[in-house]
Amino acid sequence: MGIFTRAEAAPTEPPLYPGLAGLESADAGELATQLFLRVFTSGQSSHVRPEAVLGALQRLSGVDEVPGMTVRGTLTTPRARYTLDPVFLQCVLVWERALIAGRLSRGSEAYHHLVLLPMGARALAGADPEAAVRALIDAPAS
Repeated sequence: MGIFTRAEAAPTEPPLYPGLAGLESADAGELATQLFLRVFTSGQSSHVRPEAVLGALQRLSGVDEVPGMTVRGTLTTPRARYTLDPVFLQCVLVWERALIAGRLSRGSEAYHHLVLLPMGARALAGADPEAAVRALIDAPAS
């Protein structure tokens, strides 16, 4: 008898966007809203590593492999992750414009984070977080 037991895979939600092309063609505000909700509603921390955001993008799109770039069916290599970077950065820029989250760097790659800002926290604490976040994203820049 081994010390490891096999657990059944937990069901995952179906992807909202069909692959990389779906992410790239998605409405920027809608995608940024959906990603924000998945990244910051866990309540674990107001500081999130970029890898967690990239993982949420993977789940939103159902992208598990990038032909010629993945290792064992996951986006573990830097080159594979680079395919998601343009969409990742677009969402972060939308968040920053809306003042709901922003990038923080303390000078070393080990300290790059995305940080939930006070306006984003208030939006998440409301009765309808999705509507509140989308309203902030859609508001004209001041």
